[in-house]
Amino acid sequence: MTLENEGAAPDALPDNYFDLGLRLMEAGEYEEAVAMFERAINLGLGDLSAVYLCRADALSALGQWEAAEQSINQALEIEPYMAVAYYDRGNVRLAQRENEGAINDFTMAIHIEPGYEAAHLNRALAYEARRRYAEAEADLSRALKLNPELKAAYEIRGRVRAAQFKYDEAIADLSYYLRSGGGRDYDNHSETQGYLLILRFQRLLWRLIPRWRRRG
Repeated sequence: MTLENEGAAPDALPDNYFDLGLRLMEAGEYEEAVAMFERAINLGLGDLSAVYLCRADALSALGQWEAAEQSINQALEIEPYMAVAYYDRGNVRLAQRENEGAINDFTMAIHIEPGYEAAHLNRALAYEARRRYAEAEADLSRALKLNPELKAAYEIRGRVRAAQFKYDEAIADLSYYLRSGGGRDYDNHSETQGYLLILRFQRLLWRLIPRWRRRG
């Protein structure tokens, strides 16, 4: 579906380019949205830092990561203390498995805005990818303190706790995730159930291993 189908005039007034870009984004017309944002940028219209960020979102949706990161950098040149810009760049870097860069960006977003729950959540994903499980767990616990309804955090924290052999806590997290409907929301209910069975078996084996052998 295009905006022309909704009756938008092709020769829209220049001050509508940003709004048109947003509407195209909502319609999933990302290439057209990029074009509209670029028109707004070329004309110097509106809050350019916001326009650059929106263009970056559209470019990310197209998988054009390098261009998206460049657009975010341009936004930060205008406004260096936008927590959302660092968060967005962290996501771009996370998508490219540039985990250390992503961690740095999420950390900056949290420094600017300590209550940024999504930055804590996504920094945990970057920590998990780097096998820095204790730091990931701390971030997830902080995210859940900020928002106890953040279902995805229970599933991720279950994984990182299992990686640290904290089987009881991991099973509790994943069980709550399923009870609260997270598995349905994120379409991984059966997968999580299977993982829980594995963890319960691993917990049983772990309890059978003498403590002196665990340390070895």
